[in-house]
Amino acid sequence: MTPVNYRWAHAVNSNALLSLVYYQVQKALKQQQLMTLNHVNAIEADIIWNEDKQVSMMGHPPATDSDLTLSQFLHAMLKLAVMFQHSSTSDETPLIVKLDFKSSRAFEASLELLTTFMAKYPFTKGVFINADILPGPASSNYVAFDAIMFLEQVNELGDYENGQHRHKLVLSVGWTTTNVNEETIHREYTSDMIEAMLRVLKPYGDTLAVTFPVRATSVRKSWHALRPLLESPNYGLTLWWAMTQMPDDDLEWIYTTLECSAEAESSTGSSTMYANRTFYDIKGFSNFLARRG
Repeated sequence: MTPVNYRWAHAVNSNALLSLVYYQVQKALKQQQLMTLNHVNAIEADIIWNEDKQVSMMGHPPATDSDLTLSQFLHAMLKLAVMFQHSSTSDETPLIVKLDFKSSRAFEASLELLTTFMAKYPFTKGVFINADILPGPASSNYVAFDAIMFLEQVNELGDYENGQHRHKLVLSVGWTTTNVNEETIHREYTSDMIEAMLRVLKPYGDTLAVTFPVRATSVRKSWHALRPLLESPNYGLTLWWAMTQMPDDDLEWIYTTLECSAEAESSTGSSTMYANRTFYDIKGFSNFLARRG
């Protein structure tokens, strides 16, 4: 399955939203429609640290609590994976689980849970470990992670049991953003931001599959700066945006640029393939594709 065919459920941070995902998948199973790609098959959720309970919870700042712990969420994802396994699909990655950690405390406290989950999870490149590890188009330089330490910890996850589960893991590392008004949601990513990310990843070569979460509303204005992210064949993008509906003109530009060009010249002068390397966790994107035909 190519990245464009995934249908995302965004911010599944409560039991109610988790139940809705289960309902959609069960309905598709009952109607034998898992192969139609009209159902949710990529689940994104956020993880925060609850200081009072001393446990990782599902939620997005400024929330500090929810009715769903990370442990409960991961257990539900394993049950969901079994449902996909029992379907007739032959795809090696019929389900993606993206875990978006909002603090280093939440991540470090979850490493044992993540190790167990990854070992049990059945699908190749199905576990995305996400964090914003470098300053981006935000209003401050504050970052909740030490980039080098986070990368080392994710790499150690991949080394578990002599690396036999590494193929299931996707490193998803991005930049901080601010989304408070029309100006901030369109702020550009700069070449300096991109170069800083490529530098911290350099020691890992092609040992980890990497996707870069990039705010979709900034892609068009930032494209010149973003292009080097795709020069390594092991790297791709995850475009995200859920607050508002983006104009079709912008979505068309993104889709045409990333999916409809057979190849493009990279910043180094060589040819690079862009198609089938980008996930689209964008509000209304599946409807855009349907209108596009």
